[in-house]
Amino acid sequence: MPEIPEYAQRMLAQARDEGQWYCGQPDAAALCYEVLALFPDCREAADLIYELFCDEWLIYDNRNAIQQHIDEWDDRPWQHRRRMALSFRFMSRWEGWHREYDKGHKAEREGPKDVREILHQGKDQLLSAYCLGDEECANFAWPLFTEAIEKSNDPHATMLWVGKQYADHGFFADSVEVLAELCSRFKDEGAKRLLAEVRWWGDNVHRLPWLPPAGDGRRYRRMMMLIDPKRYEEEEKGWEGVREKMRANNPHWFKNPTTLSPEMASLVASALPAETPAPVPSTVDWSFLDTDDGQPGELPEWAKKQIKLFGRNKKMVEEIAQMHRWSRPIKPPPTPPRYDPDEPPFDPEELGDLTLDDLEDFNLGDEE
Repeated sequence: MPEIPEYAQRMLAQARDEGQWYCGQPDAAALCYEVLALFPDCREAADLIYELFCDEWLIYDNRNAIQQHIDEWDDRPWQHRRRMALSFRFMSRWEGWHREYDKGHKAEREGPKDVREILHQGKDQLLSAYCLGDEECANFAWPLFTEAIEKSNDPHATMLWVGKQYADHGFFADSVEVLAELCSRFKDEGAKRLLAEVRWWGDNVHRLPWLPPAGDGRRYRRMMMLIDPKRYEEEEKGWEGVREKMRANNPHWFKNPTTLSPEMASLVASALPAETPAPVPSTVDWSFLDTDDGQPGELPEWAKKQIKLFGRNKKMVEEIAQMHRWSRPIKPPPTPPRYDPDEPPFDPEELGDLTLDDLEDFNLGDEE
């Protein structure tokens, strides 16, 4: 691998400096993605991102943030994809995520107007895979997105929108495919930068230390049989009902399935490695997930803070306490976080109590 120029080395040095401080890792990683956008084979930049993401306080904060959406003992595969997608959203600093909410950028947020309906049909399919775990729906999203790209008067904007949707929902390989095609056809430095980031996540997300081991749902079933067996059975039937309703309302989606033929599937399987890769060592001891007794316990700190926030609303407090009875507390690191001495300390009390009136000036930029 050729040595990267001095200016790129300075960017990596800056990333190391910023990444040593509490909450500095996402911005530091963003500098590394900038280097990877220019030099995709820069192993030093790729390795530095993983090193930054192994910070013990970053692991702690991400575990707590994700736990507010998905309990760590929920090992259903689609929930694992949601964890990956949430992690990507939490950590990404790509400027395009914010730009789409500025005035005049509705097409970036909603997709080009001429193919918006088709794009949102595809997005609905991704959401079914993302929220319900129906992998077949992800297969139906692709031909809809392809149709939109072919019909649009602005294929560049359409491809960028599609690539962002795949990344946002944790389908990193699909996002890389779309963004790589976009960058081969159009000169777009922003898309090139996003491609570098999504490609890194596709290659490394399986070893992020704050993600519990991927599973097949057996741990979830064990916990639910301890917590509420009846609810588990009703939940399974409920998901089946949603899927059947989808098939009944949209039979045309299921006439020509886009899954591989048996012959092609066999050929692909024969080309895959015979042995399952060994699990990646983790800095977190996840063994507690298999010894959980399924009994209600102490609430996590973030749930206690929510209860304190809604202390005057008795109903809300009861709902929070009930909802998170089986969300296990996460032990903070033994050493305190390191703060940048050149940055003033953050005091949340300075924000005061926000109200809806404080948000009235927020504009989603509805004009085209």
